Amino acid sequence: MIFSILHFLGGYCKVVLSGGNQERFLNICAGKKILLWKLTRKDAHYMFCVSRAGMGELEEISGKTGCTCRIVWKKGLPFLFDRYRKRKVFLAAFLFSAVCLYIMSLFLWQIQTVGCRTHTAEEMLDYLEENGIKSGTRLSEISCHDLEEQIRRDYKDIAWVSCDLKGTLLTVTVKETLDKEAVQAETEDVPCHLIASRKGRIDSIVVRSGSAMVKKGDKVKRGDVLISGEVGLYDDGGVLTETALVKAEGDITAITKRKYEDSFPLLHYVKEYTGRSFPVYQLLLGEKLITLPGRKEVYRYYDEKTKQNFLHIGPQLYLPAAIYVTTRSECRLKEKMYTEAQAVREAQKRLSLFLDEYRAKGVEVVEDRVEIRCEDGTCTAKGKIILREAFGKIQEITAPPDGAAGPAEERGEEAGE
Repeated sequence: MIFSILHFLGGYCKVVLSGGNQERFLNICAGKKILLWKLTRKDAHYMFCVSRAGMGELEEISGKTGCTCRIVWKKGLPFLFDRYRKRKVFLAAFLFSAVCLYIMSLFLWQIQTVGCRTHTAEEMLDYLEENGIKSGTRLSEISCHDLEEQIRRDYKDIAWVSCDLKGTLLTVTVKETLDKEAVQAETEDVPCHLIASRKGRIDSIVVRSGSAMVKKGDKVKRGDVLISGEVGLYDDGGVLTETALVKAEGDITAITKRKYEDSFPLLHYVKEYTGRSFPVYQLLLGEKLITLPGRKEVYRYYDEKTKQNFLHIGPQLYLPAAIYVTTRSECRLKEKMYTEAQAVREAQKRLSLFLDEYRAKGVEVVEDRVEIRCEDGTCTAKGKIILREAFGKIQEITAPPDGAAGPAEERGEEAGE
């Protein structure tokens, strides 16, 4: 790649060598260290590429050996300038475009987010803009390491984040925790408890640091301590001498219940497309959106789909421009009434999509106890969903306990509350 770029900047030619003493000609070139590449033999002659500087020496060598060098084509920047030397406007426009392209390559023009679920891509882009990272920011002002640390500090429910800056494209990849409240304070080593974030029944518990306050099968309510950050130190006689504060860590799963309610009318509208449609083109330059002239029609009812195409050179050099293509398709609305069987299938489909959102986050759906009914022109789905999910959230220990109270006492006090 670099070899090709250097030769393009210096200029090079493709040459056909014919006549006698061709091997002597090549030996002299090797002796004078003239670089020939893509050397091939075809019939009674050789073909090769040579630099613009080396071409002048070939004429002298061909005179000594009696060979004939015929140039097939010339490529490179010097030949390009020579070809258009009389077209000064074209040359000026070329140089101006090259300078503009170089200047634009010094700024950030496109931001992509990957892995956002709880926090939408729009929310993450707004957050980055509030912190000075937006389209038009100088690349020299962006530190991916500092940005990663700041996102971890401000979003406690993001377990992992990576910022990758290539060309004028910034890619922010995040991985959220299974539960927004199940925070793993990886960057902070402060004493804390792991407490229940909601009601549930403990399914499994593995303690890495701290004291387990519950066991498998225990029922807990919101705020109960699951793993205590207070560890008792005992002497040889089994007497509590000191209570150490640590960062409670562990893996806890619990069986929890979530309420589910959904309803929709049996009377609904179905779209029937007429086949008529037209596109609307818009050009985005920076923050200004320009609607381009074109055919327009007026439909009473229509569907609208917009496709956004960012202008870029290669996979990484994005430009501050984009083209929006909006297609409006005419349709008619027709009233229809669900039968009871159709309504039940539709309710089950909506429930399945709702459960898929939990499964996508790694939560296991143990059972759904949802009852579907159709009455008074409405289909209603109502019930509970049984889940097996990661459990617990961090509660910082703000002050040391009075006296030498053990962790069991603290749990008893919290349960009393």
